[in-house]
Amino acid sequence: MNSNIESMYSQVDKNFYQDQTASRNPLRKWFHVNRYRIANSLVKSKYDTDKEIVDLGCGSCEWNKDGLRVLGVDFNEGMLRCAKQDNRLYDYRVADVAETGLPAESFDIVTAFEVLEHLKDYEKVIIEAKRLLKRGGHFIISVPFDVPFSFWRPLFFLQVIFQGYILQNDYYKKRCGHVNHFSPEKISLAFVRQGLNIEYIFDMRRFTIFLCARKDTPNVASTKSYGDVTIILPTLNEGKSISNVLGYLVSRYRDCHILVADDGSKDGTKEAVLNLQHKNLTFLDRSSRLVHGITASVLDATAMVKTRYFVVMDADGQHPPGKIEEIVNILRLGDRVVIASRIKVEQGWSFSRKAISYIGTLLGKLSLMARKKNYLSYDILGGFFGCNTRFWKKCLPPRLKRCFRLKGYKVLFDFLKYAPSRLVIEEVYYTFETRKSGISKIQPKIYLEYLKSCFLP
Repeated sequence: MNSNIESMYSQVDKNFYQDQTASRNPLRKWFHVNRYRIANSLVKSKYDTDKEIVDLGCGSCEWNKDGLRVLGVDFNEGMLRCAKQDNRLYDYRVADVAETGLPAESFDIVTAFEVLEHLKDYEKVIIEAKRLLKRGGHFIISVPFDVPFSFWRPLFFLQVIFQGYILQNDYYKKRCGHVNHFSPEKISLAFVRQGLNIEYIFDMRRFTIFLCARKDTPNVASTKSYGDVTIILPTLNEGKSISNVLGYLVSRYRDCHILVADDGSKDGTKEAVLNLQHKNLTFLDRSSRLVHGITASVLDATAMVKTRYFVVMDADGQHPPGKIEEIVNILRLGDRVVIASRIKVEQGWSFSRKAISYIGTLLGKLSLMARKKNYLSYDILGGFFGCNTRFWKKCLPPRLKRCFRLKGYKVLFDFLKYAPSRLVIEEVYYTFETRKSGISKIQPKIYLEYLKSCFLP
């Protein structure tokens, strides 16, 4: 690293990043709080108790609000000491992030949040991260979405003018040392050039780009048990897809419990499920129930769950079952609710479908805000989520049938209405795949049920 850059960063105040999250400027506070929140979720989704993490250019490691076991590398020793004292780092090393001197293949997760834009030879950091990673390990980064038509660039320019030239802050006069400008395409190409496999890339409202990449494949197959998890599949005429979904779940998640809550399928769904003959598979036949709907199916299923955690997902192939591992990783760290958020749709939606989704999401979030619950940053309608079973049952209102729209399809939204106002939600991120078979169950009466849920108590 250039000695001038090293000198500039080593002199930044140790509380610099903490001050950003406490800023009186609501936009700046939102930006920093949410990028730390997303970074935290990304790391936790890949974390397990025996995994090693190193954070390159960590500063005071503000993202690590849960005290994960992280080794920090940075030039600013004041920030490093502060992070260790606050249990955001277990140890640190004052070193160049491109030449850490750490042993090769010694970490499961390497992170570099808001670092690469500061370095002229940023690909050296990618090379170093790849060297440090074990096979199958993950490199997780974030960089500013810095193109002419992003939201980040003009606001950063105004901040430089105000902080640097009006308030005479020398650090901002030097544009905080930013020497690279990234788009999703540019940062993706850099990772591909170094032979890393990109799992997903998305942006936070065109302010920040997040990317997660994997080094090769694991040396050995996972032996992790999922005996503490029940996977709930609400179904209605999913005979063409259910066998593939169940086969994947059984082979991937050893010892897991699977509960298929069927709402009266007439296409062979029941036969396909029972043909699997798996010891931990339960088929809940709801064909004779008076009330039908995904919400009613899920509520009946959760009442039967005996494991510590459960995950709800569609059985039509639109929810990637590989994400269950990430949801469970976070739940096992003590979080009570994990929502899988859509970052894109596999082959795109029509304009009308996008409009309906946008309006529906907006109405739902406004409805929750009216109930003094701020879930503006979450995908409240995706229907793919996990929860601590005891917490879920504790939050259910006594008059369940009056409070939930049982004929509706948005059980997570109904639940959030009655969950505690200060509920901390974590996320995993996925691509919503297009339906491979069958037809959508969404009908005008389903939209009506959702509107009732938004506007009625």
